Amino acid sequence: MVFLRLAFQNLNRHRTRSLLALFGIATSVAVLFSILSFNKGFEKGLAKELERTGIHFMVVPSGCPHEVASLVLHGSIIPKYLDLAVMDKITILEGIEFASPILVAQLPNPAQKRVDLVYGIEMAKLLQLKPHWKIQGAVPKDDTEIILGAEMAGHQGLKVGDTVAYPNVNASFRVSGILEKTGSQDDAFIYMPVKAAQAIFKRPSGATAVGVKVKDPALLTTITDGLAEQVPGIQIVTMNQVMSSISTLAASAKVLGLSVAIIAILVSAVGVMNAMLMSVFERTQEIGMMRAIGAPRSDIFRIILVEGMLLTMAGGLAGILVSVAGNDLIGLFVRRIMPYAPAGSMARFDAGIAGASLLFAVLVGVCSGVYPAWKASRIQPIEAIKG
Repeated sequence: MVFLRLAFQNLNRHRTRSLLALFGIATSVAVLFSILSFNKGFEKGLAKELERTGIHFMVVPSGCPHEVASLVLHGSIIPKYLDLAVMDKITILEGIEFASPILVAQLPNPAQKRVDLVYGIEMAKLLQLKPHWKIQGAVPKDDTEIILGAEMAGHQGLKVGDTVAYPNVNASFRVSGILEKTGSQDDAFIYMPVKAAQAIFKRPSGATAVGVKVKDPALLTTITDGLAEQVPGIQIVTMNQVMSSISTLAASAKVLGLSVAIIAILVSAVGVMNAMLMSVFERTQEIGMMRAIGAPRSDIFRIILVEGMLLTMAGGLAGILVSVAGNDLIGLFVRRIMPYAPAGSMARFDAGIAGASLLFAVLVGVCSGVYPAWKASRIQPIEAIKG
């Protein structure tokens, strides 16, 4: 306790210098904690969203591997179409639980001066493809009914029973259901029977992709290999491949972010060492007096080292608190710069990551304080006489 009290008093003597060093540590630890937290949250969110798709693999036109992830996770438009004749070859394979065509496209609505995102899907398999959905109203029973995403319905002030018209394609639909808010890109779509979408976009036998679920996931590789051999001109992408592709992108961003954090930490460590060295030089006479009255070198060493640990620990705690408080702002920034980010909060307080970040900050304090502490412990009692 004596060492802690003395260390705190010494840091308090030069508040501005101590606060500047603390600010540097806090900034670098905040960056480190944020990167590790978001990476963990990203992986969990991605895994959760892929589980919610209700399918094991996608059959898409050859040459669209990167767009598949966008299609599965947030309904992006793929420029190529798949001939649905492939459905016959998929459904006869042993081990297939179901296969459903998906048609994603943009539908201009000149009357409302907007472009709607349409997701054509087999309504009979809707709840198998989207098992986590909760719908107010009912699933469409014919090709004249649709489901609206929560965001789409809210912006247009539509409710169950209303009519949505598209005079430019001579079509109108009754809203049979509204999707409860999911917090994902699903909220922005209009969901209609795939046959209605094919008629509107003049693709009577076309689809963006076919979603497939197998009865036994252990046979997934055997089934996809067999399908690829039987049907040329298609590409099969499993959900694990989608996860791997997006995770690789996230990992690259993580490495870049960690590199920046490490550089910031090194700069902060130099700042802490400089502040402590200046403190030692200014207190040469005081330390010499302590040596003259019998203080051993080990005690001098410990006092200075504890100063460095206190400074970096306080900075680490401040950085973690700032990071947790700014999670929403950081999340908004991440969503703007990354092509895909899972729905919901990606960063939450994690005790393990917080503890590791704080421990790292303390280690930085130890490393930064060793040389100043050694320098202080070498001061001779004669220095107390010099003025």
